[in-house]
Amino acid sequence: MRNAARKEKGWGYAPLEELPGSLEEPRIADIPYGTRARYANIMYDAAFKIVFGSAANKQLLIDLLEALIPGKKIGDLTFQDKEIPGFFAGDKKTVFDLHCTTAQGETFIVEMQLHGQKYFTDRVLFYATYPLREQVVRPLEEERIRQMRASGDEAWDRVIPKKKDYRLSPVYMVSILDFELEHENPAELREGLVSAYSLRSDEASGEPMTDALHFIFLELPRLQVDREHPEACRTMLERIAFAFRHISFLRERPESFAGEFFEHLFHAAELARMSSKQRTKYDHEMTTQIDLYAQYEYAREKGLKAGIEQGLEQGIQKGIEKGMKQGIEQERNETAKRMLEKGMDPKLIVELTSLTLAQVKALNK
Repeated sequence: MRNAARKEKGWGYAPLEELPGSLEEPRIADIPYGTRARYANIMYDAAFKIVFGSAANKQLLIDLLEALIPGKKIGDLTFQDKEIPGFFAGDKKTVFDLHCTTAQGETFIVEMQLHGQKYFTDRVLFYATYPLREQVVRPLEEERIRQMRASGDEAWDRVIPKKKDYRLSPVYMVSILDFELEHENPAELREGLVSAYSLRSDEASGEPMTDALHFIFLELPRLQVDREHPEACRTMLERIAFAFRHISFLRERPESFAGEFFEHLFHAAELARMSSKQRTKYDHEMTTQIDLYAQYEYAREKGLKAGIEQGLEQGIQKGIEKGMKQGIEQERNETAKRMLEKGMDPKLIVELTSLTLAQVKALNK
């Protein structure tokens, strides 16, 4: 009934035969069937945005969010600009993977995160303040007011936003993670996969302080189903996690993955349905990720070997520890330099190597 009501309003899934794309795309059809992948890895940025960030696949994103947030009913979504200005005119912009709003004013920020990082949850909290603050005053408006007041322009109050109170519409920060977060009690995660947080009392009542801020994390590595047994997935949430982790290795949609959501998900993820521009971007990202992993593993192994050799020459345990550290640091610096030479963003290099931004920039001199 609910899907029928959506279709009457022009929402919901379009018939598969009406969606663009062709499995006979020459570049794909010429590759032997037994050796080519059929589906994209939707954990990578390019494919993730193609599958969940296009207007044609909007219902996929709605169903994904409703599965991750129990009880949440989303009639429709509007995709917003992914770039949000900093708090002041000179600040850098924040770029989200997906930034959506509902007619009721709810905001959904959806991101795919492949690599863990130090203080990850603090980072997510920080970025959540951007869409919250914009509900009261936009950064560029605030900077304009500040400049007008500083110059003595008495008309500054005319540009103050008309919002008269601090009532905030809910912001949902949804992160799909290819790593596990640390939990005091992992057994309490929903279906062993999802951790969710909001602002509540730490008393027994758990009384909510506000409905304005929510964090939802789908931790993919916690799925206890291997690639060869998709039928072992018991719930919608487990099947979603399985698809994220393993879709690029499958030749067909598993029979147990029935229903419109999975029919359209597998349809949207087919490599042959990408445009040439999308496919080029996806292939480049896949190659970059493979190169990064290979370089990181090589640096780790070579650094470990160099450290042991140097430590043995010194003949003492302290020398071993120091040598290992120096060897690892040397190879890490060399790997970072190669990444810079390939034109990679220094901030991504910081995330992958644990060097500081200043250390990365120093390597470029």
